Amino acid sequence: MGVDVVQFDEPAFNVFFDEVRDWGAKTLERSAQGLSCKSAVYICFGYGIEANIKWKQGLGEEWRHYENVFPLLANSHIDQVSLECQNSRVPMEFIEMLRGKDVLVGAIDVGTHQVETPEAVADVLRRALQYADVAHIQGCTNCGLITMPREAATAKLRALAAGADLLSRELGLD
Repeated sequence: MGVDVVQFDEPAFNVFFDEVRDWGAKTLERSAQGLSCKSAVYICFGYGIEANIKWKQGLGEEWRHYENVFPLLANSHIDQVSLECQNSRVPMEFIEMLRGKDVLVGAIDVGTHQVETPEAVADVLRRALQYADVAHIQGCTNCGLITMPREAATAKLRALAAGADLLSRELGLD
C-alpha cells in the first residue's frame, strides 16, 4: 500500500513560457524531489473557466505552444506527462519531443457528456504510438471527470478501458 504516482496539475505552463523556462520547470522538479514513487505533470487548460474557453478559441487550428514546454519536460526528472489528445488541437507529433517519458494520452474529452466509442479511444492511442513506444503510452482522460454526472463519467471510463483493450488485442498485448 502506498502512493504509486504523484501528479502535479500545472495551469501556468501553457501560458507563461518565459517563466516556465526561467524557473517553472526547475520548481516542478524540486516539488518532485525525494519522491519514492513516479511523478507526473498535467498541463491544465482550465475546463469550464470562461477566460480559458475564450483563450483556447483564439489559439488557432493547432495548439503549438506545447513545443515551448515539452523540451523542458523531456530534460526533467519528471517520469510522466499527461496530455489532452481527444478533441484537442495539440499536434500529436509533439509526443515525439517526450520520447523516453511515459505519456498519458487523454483519449476522453471531459468537455462534453457525449461518450466516446471504444474505437475512437483506440484511434487516439494508435495515433500516439506513431511517436512513442507502446511501453510508454497509457490511456487516460483529458482531465478529471468531477463535473460530470456519474452516468456519463462511468460510461466514459468504460469506453476508455474498452478502447485500450481493443488496441491491446490488436497489438497482441492481451
